[in-house]
Amino acid sequence: MITLLYVVGQTAGWLACIYGAAHERHWLGVLAVMALLVLHLVIRANRSLRRILTVALMSLLFGFCFDSLLILGRVYVPVRWLVPVPWATIWLMALWVNFALIVDVPLRWLQQHLGVAAVFGAIFGPAAYLAGQRLGAIRIAEPIRFHVAVLAVAWALGLAALMLAARWLPAFPPRTSAPTES
Repeated sequence: MITLLYVVGQTAGWLACIYGAAHERHWLGVLAVMALLVLHLVIRANRSLRRILTVALMSLLFGFCFDSLLILGRVYVPVRWLVPVPWATIWLMALWVNFALIVDVPLRWLQQHLGVAAVFGAIFGPAAYLAGQRLGAIRIAEPIRFHVAVLAVAWALGLAALMLAARWLPAFPPRTSAPTES
């Protein structure tokens, strides 16, 4: 049941970011992902707040560099909002925080299976960009087949690297309540 909740949340966050960007409501995705992050923190209250926020920050920084390199390499062009070219824009960074919410829960097993993570990245990474193009949030450069292949290689390496980094992060102890004084 928890996995289904995360899949629904991940999809809702992705759609909010893509729809918001495509319809000049960029804030929509940012707010949706912030709400999902708060929900994640509530659901995972028994987990380390520090671990959750570290994974989110790591994913955000990784995604900023990853997408900025793809934009700089002219692989695709996102709908812009607030951040100048060639940097990844805010709604793209929100997508990476959204993705971080599933790194330690339903996709945790990929941290131990980097080859599978690479295959998943090669398939689902480009699929997300193609869907984003179809919905109007990005434009993949011509020739599309070549640039989709670039996305497949980038995502194969990128998802494996992100999962490896998550595996190497320490498992911070859960926050416990402060002892009461007698």
